[in-house]
Amino acid sequence: MQRTRMRAWLKGGSPFIVIGLVSLLVVLPQLLNHSIILGVDSIFHFNRFYEAAMQIQHHNLSYFQSNYAFQQSGRIVTALYGPYLTYAIGWLLLHLGGWFKLELVLGFALEFIAGSGMYVLGRKLRASRFWATSMALVFMLAGWVPTWLTTQEFMAWGAALMPWVLIQGVRMVQNRSNPIGVLPLAFSMAILVQTHALSSLLVCVALVPFAVVGFVRTTNRWRFAGHFMLAVGLTLLLTANVWGALLEVFGTNHVMAPYMPLNSGTYTSKLSFGSYGRGTLGGSLGLVCTVLFCAEIISLLLRRHRELMETLLAGVGTVFLLLASPLVPWNRIVAKWNVVGSFLQFPSRFAAVAAVLLLAALGMGLTHLSGELAKFKPHDLLQRALRLSIVFGVVLLAYQTVSDVARSAEAWNKPQVLQSTASVTLSADDMQEVRTAFMSPDLAAGLSMVAKGTPDYLPVPSESWQWFQDNSQYRLYHDQLVALTTSKTAEPGQIGKKIDKAAYKLYNQLLDEASPYAIYYQQITQRNAKYRKTVLSGGKLRVSWTAKKRDVVQIPAVAYENTRVWLNGKLLHRSDYDRSDIGAIITAQHKGTNVIELQYRESARTRFLLLLAPLAWIGLLIVAAWYWWRKRRMAVRTN
Repeated sequence: MQRTRMRAWLKGGSPFIVIGLVSLLVVLPQLLNHSIILGVDSIFHFNRFYEAAMQIQHHNLSYFQSNYAFQQSGRIVTALYGPYLTYAIGWLLLHLGGWFKLELVLGFALEFIAGSGMYVLGRKLRASRFWATSMALVFMLAGWVPTWLTTQEFMAWGAALMPWVLIQGVRMVQNRSNPIGVLPLAFSMAILVQTHALSSLLVCVALVPFAVVGFVRTTNRWRFAGHFMLAVGLTLLLTANVWGALLEVFGTNHVMAPYMPLNSGTYTSKLSFGSYGRGTLGGSLGLVCTVLFCAEIISLLLRRHRELMETLLAGVGTVFLLLASPLVPWNRIVAKWNVVGSFLQFPSRFAAVAAVLLLAALGMGLTHLSGELAKFKPHDLLQRALRLSIVFGVVLLAYQTVSDVARSAEAWNKPQVLQSTASVTLSADDMQEVRTAFMSPDLAAGLSMVAKGTPDYLPVPSESWQWFQDNSQYRLYHDQLVALTTSKTAEPGQIGKKIDKAAYKLYNQLLDEASPYAIYYQQITQRNAKYRKTVLSGGKLRVSWTAKKRDVVQIPAVAYENTRVWLNGKLLHRSDYDRSDIGAIITAQHKGTNVIELQYRESARTRFLLLLAPLAWIGLLIVAAWYWWRKRRMAVRTN
């Protein structure tokens, strides 16, 4: 009896063991190299995690204002970017005690979450264990998830959680009597919102067709509508801190949007028969995904009898794949609606949703095909050929992914250390100091030597807002004309008109100067060394300096509309100081020592919402535990 149970447990748990082993394989190159991967976005995210860690360590919470990280500038980041996950990773960073261990743990956890979610989704669709596991391995190896390990793109975390939410979309169609699991839908969506807001929006759009079909098919539409509204209401409660902070900050400030690519059409997903592209910038789907996606779409079109669920999955997935492709005129769209470019940034992000849906449909299709092949006499040979082909594809993906992680890990031991030095300011004598600092138990050491002036969410004063709109890099890039040579500027012996090299050089210089990254460096990073910054209790930040004369000075710290500012002990009114074009404080100083103190004071409504969210989590977790206990008790009684 016990041996039978053990076999059943091993059979059921073997896919998760395989997923765990592959997750370990992916992080193995970094472990063996004993290296920290400093990708394109690593400094930004490391600052987020460090801020949360220090607030927890010093018991000095400041949900909005950054006091320890981001050059101690007082800017708002955590409240607007995956707040709960940020604090969870900050807590983990404190207990692990170093960036190297943190990257290893996060890399393994991310891969395992992605693979497990994809496997559970496959089994929910009644795919066989083999095909559900295969699709899970393809998903966790095919670029959308490993980009966190190689470049620290946070979209990978959203992609990893997408299958867990889309499971609820499948239930809407499959379960006609009880299509909506209120708590599972609310919890899964809330976790995604607390992780990556853009991913949650994309998944919401993907869920719409499933909700429509489920509503049409259900035996009780009033129950469907009621449960759906209840799930939405609970999700809003669980994420009150997120949308409350967004309303607070965006409703009272002109906030600088994240970086908008100058050419959005470049960052699309394209079919390819080579390696897949690394992250949203890579652009290529790669041989394995191109073949798998095309095979699923074509086979579905050619079939006479199509299963509703597979058709729905593949249809919605194809729409998202088309949205991620260069077939959509993204440059024209972004030129007309800039907000699309600044919020979406890279159209290739649609491909992450497409991958989940198409792989899920493929798992169903291959399971059905395996059943059909079993009717033929040489079915064993055909089955083996089919399985060997997908195993070969997984091996190819694993080889590329492990190689990519290995290359990223090896960069640590190369002279540059950093994958990208764009907008990075170094305050070290050599790069060996940077390596030593990031490997030390002092979590601040590395971040103090490598500063990246990412300007996301800075407060732009109303009087500067229009100027930024008219003089942004994007506007200058698309609206300015590149001058051609004249008879005076042409080089000796030149035949016909050419691009004027001198004018083009000035044009590029103008683009560089218009970059918010450059402005942030000039007004915050560059000035920081002249000021002393101290974190006070109650989430306050003190900035002090010594002045040689009475004058007007710009402080390397920013103020939002709800930031309270004290100068030399006196609370200033908004009219008592000015702000630069990125919100840096401009005020009078007297000769001698000057002190400014900053504290963000959110509205009473927002404070209520910040308190409401954790109470909702606690309450609903208790309810979920009670339901689970009651279900287990009933199962025991039945047996």
